[in-house]
Amino acid sequence: MHVYLRTRGVPRKLDYGFLGAAPGSRWWDAYSELTATERPCLLAVTSKGRWRVLISGVPSTRTDSVGTLVYYTLVLDGSPCPTGTVGAARQDRPTVLALASRWLDDIARDPEGRGVLSELLDGLCSSAEVDRLLAARHSELTTERAELTARLATALASLNPGSSAPSAPDTDAPSLVLNTERWIAGRAAPGADAAFLARLSSLLSGEDGQAHLLNLVSSAEDVTTLPQKPGILAVLIEGGLVGDPTMPAEALPKLRSEVVTSVPKARWRAALVPTALTALILLLVGLALIAGNWI
Repeated sequence: MHVYLRTRGVPRKLDYGFLGAAPGSRWWDAYSELTATERPCLLAVTSKGRWRVLISGVPSTRTDSVGTLVYYTLVLDGSPCPTGTVGAARQDRPTVLALASRWLDDIARDPEGRGVLSELLDGLCSSAEVDRLLAARHSELTTERAELTARLATALASLNPGSSAPSAPDTDAPSLVLNTERWIAGRAAPGADAAFLARLSSLLSGEDGQAHLLNLVSSAEDVTTLPQKPGILAVLIEGGLVGDPTMPAEALPKLRSEVVTSVPKARWRAALVPTALTALILLLVGLALIAGNWI
């Protein structure tokens, strides 16, 4: 599993950047119309044997030179870890699940998301160290960057799951959330957080799909602009801006590409035969009438 940490420094010239290595692409930009990364959010996608997770809007106690609150973004990616996997990759799934459940708990306790995760990231390095890493070229301070990444990975692995972690089937969760492949619900709807983490667990185990906590969504219609990817889809609405965090669970329609016509292909071709013959007869009759008028 790869872990990346993004934040900004105190001087205005030290804008947001990754303290260590940076991900190969800014894949989260595809969701910019549905969530603002400076506010609490979570994005998770699994496709083609790779999962990617972003947790953003984690508030720091630090502010920049004009007093604006500084936040953190965590980006993680790795290979799915099916049940029975051995080795270091076996720890990836529980680590990401503990991180996500802790983040949901922090948001539930504080509208700004200030909590355990904020304290953990603030404790990784001092404000002066953040400024120093951001001011240097990425080719510089490689040892310090590697050490910070190692500390980050160790700190995340030590996180205990939040209270929303689904240790057992949640009998309070709406059956729609548990049994529908594609759904949307408010973050604070009964059982929605546990059902969301269960879906995230499926993604980390290799099932294709998406699981997102979005903060610029107010209804099911808003998510029609989500990147169209096959597989399961779970969307939680965060009430920080326009959404209702208590919105009851609602099913989302299948992808257009997943809707299968009820008419078999052979019958569809057979239906074309009489249609084509009728059109040909009408064409011949029309030509005959034109020829008769000329005579």
